[in-house]
Amino acid sequence: MKYIALDLSLNNLIMIYGDQKKIYYKKSIPLLKDRAGIMFANLENMINDLKVDIDSLDILFSTIGPGNFNGIRVSLSLIKGMAITNNVRIAGLSSLELLSRSFINKHNQNICTIIKASPGFYYLEIFNQFYNSILAPRLININEDIKLPMLNNEMVLVGNEVEIVSKAIKFKGEIKNISIPTPKNLYCIVQDKINKNNFLDANPQYLREVNAGKPSSWKRNPLVK
Repeated sequence: MKYIALDLSLNNLIMIYGDQKKIYYKKSIPLLKDRAGIMFANLENMINDLKVDIDSLDILFSTIGPGNFNGIRVSLSLIKGMAITNNVRIAGLSSLELLSRSFINKHNQNICTIIKASPGFYYLEIFNQFYNSILAPRLININEDIKLPMLNNEMVLVGNEVEIVSKAIKFKGEIKNISIPTPKNLYCIVQDKINKNNFLDANPQYLREVNAGKPSSWKRNPLVK
């Protein structure tokens, strides 16, 4: 089963092209701005360099969040457009689950994974050692009282700004400060989903409302009538 998988939800563009036997292409690029331009340019280069036949792909993957709203929308729009044009299946991947696979879980602990949402707010989900969700993804405010459903020694805290979160929630267990997954992590989650035939819908996972103001007067009263 051949596929392309993209992650544009965090600080890097992560891109892989592979099948169930190997990775044919992998790339990780820091993102400062122009997420769409960077992704389109690198995807086009990969397709041209490897002479990838889009029609030969079985499935296209994109992370669905939570994470950077713009990145999520861009990568999902891309795979949906490619799917319509080339009649290829699409599926989503959890950004939190992807990050939970970004370290070696030597002690087979539960994994409490966090991603920063905005100052004081974090996305959080807890997985068991097999990366099955045991606490649904949610948005937490570290300035409020937060109680986790298990003891500190039963899990490891993984993600970005874990020192800040661990202090706020009085977490005394093991912490792993990781903000960027790797192409290998992306490959592992894709392989797992294919092997288990367990796919998420390719729709954004938003756990907080997007700040949006009312339309301006010119939008309600266009100049051209």
